[in-house]
Amino acid sequence: MDADATLSDARASEPDYVRWLDGLWAERLLAARDRKADLSIGILLWPRFPMMSLTGIVEPLRHAADFADNSRPLHCRWSIMGAPGHAAVASCGIRVQPDAPYINPTDFDYIAVIGGLLPHLRAAPSKHRDYLRVAASAGVPVIGVCTGVFVLAQEGLLTGRKASVHPFHAEDFKIAFPRQAFSTRDDFLIENGRITVPGGVSILSLMTELIGTHCGPDRAAKAVHQLSLTEHKGLSAFDHGRVSSFRHIEDSRIQRAVVLIESRKGRDVSPEQAASMIGLSPRQFGRLFQQGIGMTPKRFIIETRLRYARFLVENSTLPMTQIAFETGFSDAAHFATAFRQKFNQSPRQLRTTRVSVGVRS
Repeated sequence: MDADATLSDARASEPDYVRWLDGLWAERLLAARDRKADLSIGILLWPRFPMMSLTGIVEPLRHAADFADNSRPLHCRWSIMGAPGHAAVASCGIRVQPDAPYINPTDFDYIAVIGGLLPHLRAAPSKHRDYLRVAASAGVPVIGVCTGVFVLAQEGLLTGRKASVHPFHAEDFKIAFPRQAFSTRDDFLIENGRITVPGGVSILSLMTELIGTHCGPDRAAKAVHQLSLTEHKGLSAFDHGRVSSFRHIEDSRIQRAVVLIESRKGRDVSPEQAASMIGLSPRQFGRLFQQGIGMTPKRFIIETRLRYARFLVENSTLPMTQIAFETGFSDAAHFATAFRQKFNQSPRQLRTTRVSVGVRS
């Protein structure tokens, strides 16, 4: 029995799904000689940092790093750095001790700065800022998390780049850095060695992206699955679909393609690119995709973009022209036509209905 047939026998239960994803990864690792961590992140904690931002980095890495729920830091690695005995106190009052000194920054793929409450930003150890500057000078990508974006701006590390800032901190950021371009509408932004993420649940989106890039879509899928309750009513329709859409695909190659398309929300990816990524000709890919998914790759990409568009219509105040641009449509007219064909109403009608329901409730 070949590997694909073995994988196709995986049942839909939760443990079996995780074992299936681990099986995909195991096959890839068998041929790997270099077992160095695929993804490593050094972490600097500022005083009164948000605990959710720290766990939002560490927990996805933990699930992606090992098989099942063993939690060994084998293929992902993370270190909280600082002077021995100098604990960082979170905004909730929990004290976190560093587990490593200031390691050579080039040993990491990224250095993450988790900022704290704004009045405490200048209270961090001076060695934190020294280390951050050395890391940036060495060309190591730096991540500003939550008010860590303020720290990067203070150190002049966002020059010529756009930052992603939490809406709650928008006015403070504008006053502190009037010439710095920023957005409050992005889960994260990656620009020329700098990554900015506003914190909260957005950090999970960023970690899914980084794990997928460095460790593969199967590891990203496992992290998403382990950290999500797919029956939880609080999940957005788009996130619910991302978590569950690739669960029952039997062909591991098509599963990888679906994860790729979903991770990019259907943007900046073509059927030809997806086919190339999984080692199939466009014709083979189209046939297998149609068999496994029930639609062509091109249609699936459009459907993914439209699901994301619906999420934005229902959960944001972005104008329709901006949503059309964000989801890869050439203009608002083409977007509205495709949206109406899919959902039997225009995006404006959907938003109006949703707002009206919200007002009545």
